[in-house]
Amino acid sequence: MAQRAIASLPLREATDFGDRQFGAALVNVTNICNLSCSHCFVFRADNPNRPKDKMDDATMLSQLKALRDRHGIRSMLFMGGEPMIRKKLVLEAIELFESGSIVTNGTYGIPSVPGHLVTVSLDGPEPLNDAIRGQGVFQKVRESVFARDASDGTIVMLQMTITKQNAPGIEEFVETVKDWPITGVAFTFYVPSRDDHGSLAWDDLRERDVVVRRVIAVKEKYPRLVKSNTGALEMMLSDRCLEFTGERGESCLMRNMLPLYMGDGGNFERTFCCYGNDVDCARCGAYAVFNSAFHHRAGTPVPEPGQE
Repeated sequence: MAQRAIASLPLREATDFGDRQFGAALVNVTNICNLSCSHCFVFRADNPNRPKDKMDDATMLSQLKALRDRHGIRSMLFMGGEPMIRKKLVLEAIELFESGSIVTNGTYGIPSVPGHLVTVSLDGPEPLNDAIRGQGVFQKVRESVFARDASDGTIVMLQMTITKQNAPGIEEFVETVKDWPITGVAFTFYVPSRDDHGSLAWDDLRERDVVVRRVIAVKEKYPRLVKSNTGALEMMLSDRCLEFTGERGESCLMRNMLPLYMGDGGNFERTFCCYGNDVDCARCGAYAVFNSAFHHRAGTPVPEPGQE
């Protein structure tokens, strides 16, 4: 009786974000994760992060459909926490959109989503990755990658988030994974909050320039494997990066993306940025920001996932 009563309750309406059109969005489908990565931005104190799966599958699917239709959302990125904790929901929801992508830590296996993108987070060769993500994680992810059906049409990328902590391992990481059954390797840089002056972020971006140039060199060595765009990486250099971000995001094209975090009461809230409410835009390292700026300036569409 109680279950029938719950099932008959009307679904909550989606949060009103106005009438603005958003071609792309991301959704935090769960705040639960089996890992506790040292650079994770989702659980910063200023971000909505308290509710634990207070939006059931039926409600979330209904709200994603409503937001898709209201805002013209064509592309959706599914993240968490660890989205594969709610695998059934994600696999159903991704089919609501023209293109979809899943960011996963890979420890629950690699989902089969033909035509869509799965980005698997690994943050360097085994010792550096496991110092960030937990002992044994690198090998568990490797097993997941090799266990998948590489012919199923799923685009699988490895992504390394570069910090001061793991930057020494860029070249070794690429050499380690270059023969894995993946579509490619992507790099992005840590996005600090405004008061973050610890061991992860570069306070002086001229020091980060050295690392950016190392990524460019790896791209030149493995142009098909490394999917980062050289032109976009060059926009990250300290003498020009503010042109594409602004001190407080005023020049950032990624502000055209709708970030959906689960806030109080299990309702969606929009954060200031995809990376949260208190990001330091002047030190932004998000590759997607600069890649969008590169293609906007060139007058070309941002390539489909895995085609960069």
